[in-house]
Amino acid sequence: MEFFQGEVHLPGTNHPSVVSLEIDWLGKQATVSLSKPEGGFSEWPGLLVQTIGVEEAVFRTRGIPPRFTHWWHFSRSGSDDLWGLIIAAPDNHGDWQTCPVFLRKIPKEA
Repeated sequence: MEFFQGEVHLPGTNHPSVVSLEIDWLGKQATVSLSKPEGGFSEWPGLLVQTIGVEEAVFRTRGIPPRFTHWWHFSRSGSDDLWGLIIAAPDNHGDWQTCPVFLRKIPKEA
């Protein structure tokens, strides 16, 4: 299990938020937590649909309103940190909104 954190302005939201990612690469599970809840939700599970070892992962958040459904694609930088792209489901006009994200690896508190 690894933990990452960074700031992001998710597509479909009105403000930036601190995002925390808990990822189990081999178990293909992810949990996204936001410091500022959106649509009444502050934590969303994700199911990894593709992984390349522990270097790259793609997952979709689930169990949330469609407006806040996002695809997350991450890969490791030269360090253990993650660089990625978050893609929102198409809006009412059929436009796919995206935002880049950088998450720094953090130690898990005991």
